[in-house]
Amino acid sequence: MLTLQTQKAIAILHDLADHQASAIENYHMTSDEFAVMLARLESHKIVSRIPGAPVDEEASYQLCRPLNDISLLDVLEATGEHLNCNRPTTEEFYSRYGRVAPKLGVVNHMTRLYLSEIKLVDC
Repeated sequence: MLTLQTQKAIAILHDLADHQASAIENYHMTSDEFAVMLARLESHKIVSRIPGAPVDEEASYQLCRPLNDISLLDVLEATGEHLNCNRPTTEEFYSRYGRVAPKLGVVNHMTRLYLSEIKLVDC
């Protein structure tokens, strides 16, 4: 349901909150991809560069607010990404998304329901 770019952005935010740098290795991000993601998050005031710190290094950035105050909507808006609601919710979905799976499952189900009611003749 979450695009790979959204997952990468969330991983970066978790790294910043936990003061570790594993997102690049875990998601095999290039330095350019990482820099673009940081710039997007910074432009939406989710992260900020520590004054005087080098640009494009994860340790050079900090969260602008606590992780529990940053929503999935904030990340989606910052990255310009979307939710993939084109598949029914499966057991694998629930194991993949852990604690947030029930909420995402409802979003997925309701989005699919509403989309199924929009007929092309009305578009």
